[in-house]
Amino acid sequence: MGNLSNRVNEIMDKIYNNNSPGNATALEEELAKLLKEDFEECYKKALSEIEVLDDSMEAIPSPGQIVGYIEQLQEAEQTKALSIVNDWFDNLEN
Repeated sequence: MGNLSNRVNEIMDKIYNNNSPGNATALEEELAKLLKEDFEECYKKALSEIEVLDDSMEAIPSPGQIVGYIEQLQEAEQTKALSIVNDWFDNLEN
């Protein structure tokens, strides 16, 4: 599909360009956790890629990593994820 990755990359660029680094990171984590709700297996696969250097920090995969796995699912699931991402971002802008 590719549209999902492109859209997530576009949103992450906007978030990091228009927010403080701490706020942008919090928003990125919020989107990752939102994707986890409907795509837990994809979240877990993306989480397995993360090398945890500090046990005091919670490891959260990036939305881009999660979406990489979602794009391996059926098109209907990808469309569902795209809708989730778009709705989340639209709510941020309002």
